[in-house]
Amino acid sequence: MKALLQEVLDRIPEALGAAVVGLDGIAVEKVSAQPSFNIDLASAEVIALVKRAQPSLRDNRSDRLEEISVACRSGLTILRSIGGDYYLCVVVGPGCIPGRARYETWKAGQQLEHVLA
Repeated sequence: MKALLQEVLDRIPEALGAAVVGLDGIAVEKVSAQPSFNIDLASAEVIALVKRAQPSLRDNRSDRLEEISVACRSGLTILRSIGGDYYLCVVVGPGCIPGRARYETWKAGQQLEHVLA
């Protein structure tokens, strides 16, 4: 799993970190491109958004949250569902190409779904 996360960082210019995180906000596995970047904090913050969104999504049981993207001046955070209560969190810097980051996150999410299955 860690090797796959590292591949994600290698394929996305401006990538800061990636993690597989549960709904409890705790990273199961993580990698950072820079020692000073705290992927634990970033992933826990974005998981809080999922927790707030889930009650409204439960009204339609056939719908499940697939992806949340949060853009700000400091970059982009992408949270992608990978099955069960686990998510792939990828954080990229402000110079990223959002479409590429989302595509690489989707692709890695597909691979991680098979790992977790």
